[in-house]
Amino acid sequence: MVTHDSSVDLGGITSEASRIILSFTKELIPRIGTRLESLSITGSCLTSDYIPGRSDINSVLVLTEISVDVLDRLASMGKRFGNKHVRAPLIMTREYIERSLDVFPVEFLDIKLIHKTVYGKEMFVDLAIDKSMLRLQCERELKANLIKLRQGYLSCTSNKKALTLLLLETFPGFFPLFRAMLYVTGINKAVPIPKMDVLTGIESSFSVSIDVLREIHALKASKRVSLSHEQATRLFNEVYRITHEFSLKMDRIS
Repeated sequence: MVTHDSSVDLGGITSEASRIILSFTKELIPRIGTRLESLSITGSCLTSDYIPGRSDINSVLVLTEISVDVLDRLASMGKRFGNKHVRAPLIMTREYIERSLDVFPVEFLDIKLIHKTVYGKEMFVDLAIDKSMLRLQCERELKANLIKLRQGYLSCTSNKKALTLLLLETFPGFFPLFRAMLYVTGINKAVPIPKMDVLTGIESSFSVSIDVLREIHALKASKRVSLSHEQATRLFNEVYRITHEFSLKMDRIS
């Protein structure tokens, strides 16, 4: 049973993750002091996809100001909490959020959809995400991913391990994009959060078979990934295909 600090709200977070988050916040809050306006937890540790001991714990800090001194204080915590799968937090100010919604709408939508403010003021629930900007970034990211996949494939030089790693590194980036695409095209529909629900929703909404991503998800869950060159090449071809198809579909949405 985790004893919660009175100023930190960890309700709804699994006991495994909350123990780590409580330790992190109890050290972080005094280090930042009054410059800390808000601390929110984001990502898979708030969802059914969370795997204790394997999944990362992500967070967003909203500060009144950002200085090298503050960064140094946070950096001193990095190694100890990194060993507990606590990733370096995103750090921003209110002004940065207000001025960046049109630049990073996909990222801010994902924070809005999957976050819990555990300390300080709520900053993300009421974010206004422009669907036209969201559609544009989705198209841009998909087309950029095509370039990365081509370059990555050439760099692998027929190395099956390198090709497998390329696929595993590409896989997580689909989910913020898919949620954004469902948000753009959905009318009064809740955007799914768990990964398998996202895949089902995107497949239904866009009529694109994405069994390859379910296959990669299963590979990641198995811990030991050993593919033949033929298997890795087949998966790559499928990932490239769906990325291309989705880029065309987002281009056609007005």
